[in-house]
Amino acid sequence: MKRSFAHMVPPVAELQALTTGAVYTTVPTGRVQILSDFNPRGQVDAQAFSDDALAGLRASIEADGILTPLWVREGPGGTLHLIAGERRLRAAQAAALPDVPVRHFGQIDDRRARQLALLENAQRTNPSLIEQTLAGFALMRDLTGLDQAGLLRHLNALRKGREEDTHGLNDWLRSTFGTGVSVWSLQRAKILNFTPDELQAVQSGRLDLKAAYELARATTPQVRTQVLAEAVAGRWTAAQVRAALTPISSAPIQEAATTLQRQLRRAHQLTGNDADRARVLMEELSRLLEG
Repeated sequence: MKRSFAHMVPPVAELQALTTGAVYTTVPTGRVQILSDFNPRGQVDAQAFSDDALAGLRASIEADGILTPLWVREGPGGTLHLIAGERRLRAAQAAALPDVPVRHFGQIDDRRARQLALLENAQRTNPSLIEQTLAGFALMRDLTGLDQAGLLRHLNALRKGREEDTHGLNDWLRSTFGTGVSVWSLQRAKILNFTPDELQAVQSGRLDLKAAYELARATTPQVRTQVLAEAVAGRWTAAQVRAALTPISSAPIQEAATTLQRQLRRAHQLTGNDADRARVLMEELSRLLEG
């Protein structure tokens, strides 16, 4: 069973002073600004905030307004930084709504804002492994004050016993996610290197997570993109992706070509995903031969 975001934040009692002190009000839509990379959803799915994805919400807002207030905090120059409710805000902007209802939390830092964002989503979503991972790394950056590269170096040093766990990351990770520094430095960190298309394929269930891990072995971005397309079309396993990225070196090219020519006579027997995969592979071979 999927876990909610609730386990990723301090007990609600610790946030009570903030939540009870938040002010309900209405502000001009233009005052609310979205911080880049604050919402993991946008990193997982580049189309999450497209016009098509927001069409239903926009229609609802045009008919009834925003029923659930946005969560915001104080920004510079009279602006407000969004904590939670990006889809509602974008739909309100698309609907040319002049004002939006907000829950104003005053001046709070990034770490507390991320915790509140997770709290706001706790009752409404079941985050995927990818969403948990992106949020987890964001919270660890806030906790340690390290940038992404520095955090990854620190996690690897902890795993190898070369540094002291001064921030208590191992205990925090185990109590929050049930896995420690080793998993996050060796496995979860790989998700940070996924391309937007890979993130979307995994998130939508069209690509297995372990198969996505294997794509990092590609020698060029072009190969990685091509194998991703083939893996999605053929519903490849991690082993199949690994095999596609392993150069064939055991047989001379002429022998391999002769074998393939003989096997291609049975290509018409393929159906469904297998036929689609074969077509993609033959098109790639044709492009290679044409130079």
